[in-house]
Amino acid sequence: MIFDEVSFHDSQILKVIENPNGQILEFIIDFPTNWEENIFEHKVLKFEGVIFYNIEEIPFGGLPTILDILNLGEVEKDFSSGQSEWKTLRNRIKIETNSGNRIVEFSECSLI
Repeated sequence: MIFDEVSFHDSQILKVIENPNGQILEFIIDFPTNWEENIFEHKVLKFEGVIFYNIEEIPFGGLPTILDILNLGEVEKDFSSGQSEWKTLRNRIKIETNSGNRIVEFSECSLI
């Protein structure tokens, strides 16, 4: 998974865009591309197949800064009702920020 390969520490969350039609969340972040020279670039952390997004952050004067992203493994959700059976398997992560936490359950993720 991308979170095991890339460090998002010190990335600021500038904006989150939700596209419910495509079950897509796009985090517009200020991503550190050169730590030594303190150079940041705007990148998109894109989650697809999102079935859960939760924010537990305190009111904060400024932009949330990512401290760490923890891989919480896979989770199976059962959306069955009556005779219709529908189960799905998704990845679950916890984004720890300086103002709290965000949880995302998704099928795919990319950094563009």
